[in-house]
Parts: sequence; C-alpha cells; structure tokens
Amino acid sequence: MKVKKAPASFDTPEEMKSFVLGCEADFETDFRSAVDEMLSSGVPRIIALSGPTCSGKTTAANKIISEIEKRGRRINAVSIDDFYYDKDVLHRMSLDSGSGEIDYDSHKTIDLDTLGAFVDRIFDGGELSCPVFDFHSGRRISYRKILCGENDIFIFEGIQALYPQVTALLGKHGFSGAYIAPACAVASGASEFSPNKLRFLRRLVRDRNFRSTPAEFTFKIWQSVRKNEEENIFPFADSAHIRIDSSFAYELGVLKPYLTRILGELPDNSVYRADADDILEKLSPVEAIPAELLPEKSLYREFV
Repeated sequence: MKVKKAPASFDTPEEMKSFVLGCEADFETDFRSAVDEMLSSGVPRIIALSGPTCSGKTTAANKIISEIEKRGRRINAVSIDDFYYDKDVLHRMSLDSGSGEIDYDSHKTIDLDTLGAFVDRIFDGGELSCPVFDFHSGRRISYRKILCGENDIFIFEGIQALYPQVTALLGKHGFSGAYIAPACAVASGASEFSPNKLRFLRRLVRDRNFRSTPAEFTFKIWQSVRKNEEENIFPFADSAHIRIDSSFAYELGVLKPYLTRILGELPDNSVYRADADDILEKLSPVEAIPAELLPEKSLYREFV
C-alpha cells in the first residue's frame, strides 16, 4: 500500500502552507484526469458517485458538476441521503430487526420507491420534487423543486449509490459510476494510519461537527459500518468507471485539534476510552495544521 507522508514538523508557517497547497494541487490534477476519462466517450444522463463513509463524495460531486458545466451541460446534484426514511420509521425498523440501532449505511434505510419514482421522472422532463432530509431532526423537512430539461444530467451521490438495490433503479436508464475513497495510508513522523482508519478519524470529526453525534456513538457503530462496507460497497467498487484517491498527506495535522477536543469529551469510564487514548497518543507528535490553510473549495473542508 502506498503511503503519503507529511513532515513531522515545519520550520515556518510558509513551509506548512506550501505543503498543504502542494497536496491540494496534486489532488486537483488527478481528479480532473479521472473526470476526463469518465467523460471521454460522452456525457451520461445519470452519474452515480459512491464510496465508503467519509471519502469526500459530496464535494467530489460538486467538482464533477463544475467540470461538466465547463462543457456547456446543465447538471443537478442529488444526495441519496435525502431519500432516507424519517427517524421514527427507521427506529421501528431497527427494533423489528432486533438491532435497536439505526444503520444509516444500510440500503434498508432508503425509501427506494420514492427514489425510483424520482429517477423515472427525470426522463419524463418537467418539474421534479426532491426530498430534503435533515440529520439534526432526523426527518424529511421539505422538498426542493428541480426543473428538468430533456438533456439535463443528474449526479446521485451517496454511500448507497453503487448498491445493487440502487443501481437497479439507475440501470434502467444507463449510468456512469465514479468511486472515491482514500487509497493511501498517511504518515507523519512515526505515526501512520491506514485508509480505513483515516476515514474513522474523519467520521469522528464530521459526526460531531455536522451531525451533533458524540464520539461514543461513532465508536459504537463503526464495526457495523465496516461490515456493511465489506459486504455492500467494496465488492461493487470495480463497477465504477473511474476511481478517485481522496487521501491527503496533510490530514493528520488538520484533524489533530478536532480529535483532541472530541476524544477528550469521552467519559473516563467509556468502553472506548482506551481506543481514544491510543489515537491521541499516536497523534501527539504530529504538528497541528490550521484548517484555515485549506483552500475554500478543498474537498477536505467536508470533514472539518
């Protein structure tokens, strides 16, 4: 496995900034090449963008939109997350299954009937109603209107975008698939984290900052998240037309200040306290990198 390395420390703030911007430039070059490859045989009406949790799907979707718009086509982004059932429905489903926990990575949490009807409506043209799901309240709070032209392109992004249950709906009309995930380990000094561990660190920060979810819960569900990825995401990665590596050499430094605070919130008697302390110990020699150094449109802002 390839490893992207960051210096254990930086001599000056300018050196740190230059390193961050260099990582960003490398990603943007590779990203544009991948999109050009996907579009080399024409622009499809439907694009499915998938990847395991905390890979950068939402920002990647926006970047693909930008590249396609440069070609003079109109494109609409749709998050499959917006087709979740309401929390009370999901809670009843979890009780019926015996788990008692809502697994937002499962295809069973998606209202496939509504999603399928929405996809079919794309090819009828006219006005579409796309649900809007709010994670803080755990429910569908509204609908947004999309005026669909006969040549409009739709990009569906989400963990479930390449699930067989979803591609069965998209495949009726043909689609191109894109897969994004960290493909490299990241190291700083003697500290090294695998791609899967990187995504866990990202999810700890994202869940706390954007979904009001404490670290305790993210630790608790991680095993089921990984099991679902091995069963329903990784096996279908090869069905995508392109693969995008979303690992950044600087990310341990950027995550460190957030993780220090978030993991510090875990109670001393938490069953995950030892795991949290192990992460903090491995991050202790890593020099913190202010998130303010990230470009405004950096994919990594999705996590911090």
